[in-house]
Amino acid sequence: MKLLVLDVEGTIFQTNVRLPGTSIDSTIWQGIAKALGPQAVKEEIESHRRWREDRYESYIDWMKDTISMHQRHGLTSRLFQRLISSAKYNPTVRRTLKCVDRTMYELVLISGGFRELAARAQRDLKIIHAFTACEYMFAPTGVLESYNLLPCDFDGKIDFVRQMLRQYRLKADDWIFVGDGPNDVQVAAEAPISVGYRAHPELKKVVTYAIEDFQELLGILG
Repeated sequence: MKLLVLDVEGTIFQTNVRLPGTSIDSTIWQGIAKALGPQAVKEEIESHRRWREDRYESYIDWMKDTISMHQRHGLTSRLFQRLISSAKYNPTVRRTLKCVDRTMYELVLISGGFRELAARAQRDLKIIHAFTACEYMFAPTGVLESYNLLPCDFDGKIDFVRQMLRQYRLKADDWIFVGDGPNDVQVAAEAPISVGYRAHPELKKVVTYAIEDFQELLGILG
């Protein structure tokens, strides 16, 4: 058995938002800013600039800064859930993953995005493992009250892969990674086999395979 490690935003779900001045397509993070209005968009773009300039101590610090913006601009549970429920799967993703032999591959989601979005994929696709960077907790009034953060984006994704390899007592090369964005470069470079789905140019440089149709993954898995 091997692990089939999948990114979520851009890989499982379509990314339909890229704000001016950012380099990462987004399903939810930038979608929240866009829904909250022009000032939130301006602050979101500024946070991306700070990240590129290495002005955050870590990915967690970037998330904390973004979350404080969500709170200041009044993100509600209703708006958040609307964005989660309106996210669309990429073409052929659901059909492809339902065809994967689960006796040969254990599916694992690792995302720099939201727990709530990954949970949708878990329910729909019968996936039991998901590591996500952020989970929101709303008060009964609908106000964003608290949150849970994990360092599972960029090079942090690799740590969660290694943890799952240990749990399943697999060898270091018993995994395949599928992703789409520049934040997947480090984990793709580490993977024994990596697949870039409609990959960002930076990711395409390091992956083993680059695919445009998700169904092509089945031929790679064998």
